[in-house]
Amino acid sequence: MIVNLVVRVVDKQERIIGGYVKEMELPFVPTIGMKFKQGSSTWLWETENGELNPSVKEIVYNIDEEKLYCLFDIHESLKSSFWKEIPYDILARSFELSQFETRE
Repeated sequence: MIVNLVVRVVDKQERIIGGYVKEMELPFVPTIGMKFKQGSSTWLWETENGELNPSVKEIVYNIDEEKLYCLFDIHESLKSSFWKEIPYDILARSFELSQFETRE
């Protein structure tokens, strides 16, 4: 199954101030509350202050794309090369982040 791990970096007021994404194929379907780890050579959730341990907050399956999107919220920027950063200037219109919004 193709899965997009989507990370929102949020401030104390829960405003999105950054984001990351990683598309990968997984041999299972993730569930809410699940946590992801990476081998000992690289920290998946590495920050300047150590390692985070977030869990899947929300899951969306996009029928048109035939992809699953897993959302994580964190409060610090990541340093790991595992992630592709979503440039700040396109955060508001990011396709990956839009999967978790309700259309008006």
